[in-house]
Amino acid sequence: MSPLSLGIGAVLALGGAYLAFIQKKKSEGVVTELKFLKATPLAELHAAWKAITEQGFSGNYREFVETNGKAATEGELRSPHGNIPCAYFVATVERQFEREETTRDEKGNVQRRRMRSSENVSSQKSASPLYLESAGIRIPLDLDGASLDLKDGSDRFEPYESNRTYSFFNAASIQTGTKTLGFRYSEKIIPLGHPLYVVGEAKDSSGELRIGSPSEKGKPFIVSVKSEDEVIKSRESGARTQFYLGIALIVAGIAVALLVK
Repeated sequence: MSPLSLGIGAVLALGGAYLAFIQKKKSEGVVTELKFLKATPLAELHAAWKAITEQGFSGNYREFVETNGKAATEGELRSPHGNIPCAYFVATVERQFEREETTRDEKGNVQRRRMRSSENVSSQKSASPLYLESAGIRIPLDLDGASLDLKDGSDRFEPYESNRTYSFFNAASIQTGTKTLGFRYSEKIIPLGHPLYVVGEAKDSSGELRIGSPSEKGKPFIVSVKSEDEVIKSRESGARTQFYLGIALIVAGIAVALLVK
């Protein structure tokens, strides 16, 4: 047992305790809140906001809500890699490569081996506004701070072609000793017209009704292509995972503190 092992063990155990008890409790609190929320139709939200606005209280409307609708956007939006009609996308390009790693053994002999690795060389998300639409009512979603559940779009690998020009990649800038194998094009999307489950704060913003991140700390902001039941089950599973991972870290911390010299 040494001061270093005690310190590392303590950090692991404290991190595990936070995950297993504090973070798990927070996650379970969100799940309980989701279970007791009652969905409010968009038409009802819009009517409540309009009534307050007409009474001269523009900007005062603020309500934590659960609601549903279909995904919409302005104009025609397609995902960049799969050309899929969508209301929102997040797309990345990952460079996959091999690099040469040199090590020395205990006798000083040089050993070389090829290691496969990857790095992100491009990422983008749609700039077009995302709307929640139902029964002729369309409300913008401000996605800052949102917990997003998206569907998988295109996901493909293309081998590197040395005679091809890539807008996102400069071959001259790569490290010596690395070999580019190719690029993986991935995207996640909200398909156009797909049902959305939304939990957030409906509020007046410059005379427009929007749904965004709650002003009250700890309240969830969820925009999901999953149903309410699927979201709840996923978060319940996440809470259990946090507990088991936390217990594992506590055990690992105790083992490091007691056994590592």
